[in-house]
Amino acid sequence: MSADTLVEHARKLHRQAIVIDCHSDILNPLADGRCRLKDRAIVEPPGSWEGAEQVKVRVRPTPYQLSPYATWFQCIGQYDIPRFREGGVTAQVMAIYVDDAFLCAPVERALDMVATLYRELENNPESLLLATATNDIRRAKAEGKIALLLSFEGAEPLGRNLNLLEVFYRLGVRMISLTHSRRNFLADGTQVGVKTGGLTLLGREVVRRMNELGLVIDLAHLGDVGFWEILELSRDPVIVSHTSVCKDSSEYRASFTAVDPQRGTSKLKALANKGGVVGILFWDQPDIDAIVEEIQTVLQHVGDDHVALGSDFFSLDRAPRGLEDISKLPNLTEHLVKRGYSDEMILKLLGGNIMRVLEEVLK
Repeated sequence: MSADTLVEHARKLHRQAIVIDCHSDILNPLADGRCRLKDRAIVEPPGSWEGAEQVKVRVRPTPYQLSPYATWFQCIGQYDIPRFREGGVTAQVMAIYVDDAFLCAPVERALDMVATLYRELENNPESLLLATATNDIRRAKAEGKIALLLSFEGAEPLGRNLNLLEVFYRLGVRMISLTHSRRNFLADGTQVGVKTGGLTLLGREVVRRMNELGLVIDLAHLGDVGFWEILELSRDPVIVSHTSVCKDSSEYRASFTAVDPQRGTSKLKALANKGGVVGILFWDQPDIDAIVEEIQTVLQHVGDDHVALGSDFFSLDRAPRGLEDISKLPNLTEHLVKRGYSDEMILKLLGGNIMRVLEEVLK
């Protein structure tokens, strides 16, 4: 094929695909009233931003060494309806993450974020719909809309009350990672420099109840002990919504092959044997080629049935070149086509694999 023919084929393939991104934190700035999904948000580029000194005094330390720029802008300007449309996105997972500042009232913060999502749905009915089952995602594709799927990134809003799991299920939550980068009543997260354990008795009960309700279990940001315990406990496939498999850094304790290749490969194979998928992280990657390397690593170890998209954009200063926001997803498809990956593999990566898991898990 000529270069032009390859590009046109990639565009056609991307339009054909059900495209699902497994992780975004855009609900946080939305809930804070700093942006709206209908508007194409424009933020100052990192090199010209002059607010660093003022923001530094209000920035709390994080495990991820975020710059003042990233802490201030977060993922504003990387996820919105215009960009979803340009990126050909069929479904976007919207994470409820309770920042440390809100841990005094995690249920209230989570409900604020749910209310924010419902307000966006009501204000943009021509563009958005809520996905609680795979039929909703297919309907979004057929109608040219974007399906939004609610998740928890850390189950702090549940506290010790198992009844709240069903409450949030009825509100539309369909995916939960038990922890982020801290310890809670359910399990230990990936805490740098801390000896971590696994699931609590309540955490084990939550896993069982999630299987009964039909909630996808997400192992992102979960400590190693809990990772293996959930693989043993869950009767359903589980996922890692967003992670790196290649980065060698303390910031990537949820990564697979980088820090300890043998252990990481074992985790990948165990996840695949469970029927699960790994969402490839875009955040902090240098460029599209690095993302393709991540994809190739998963393919090499477990094949093409277990890889998905897990962008987790979090500011332009750590976005990959050529894939700076969700609108640039067609560039990834083009790169994969030019490198000779099959149409079948690309369609699985873009959404087919995660759709398979959702079909099996969601009731």
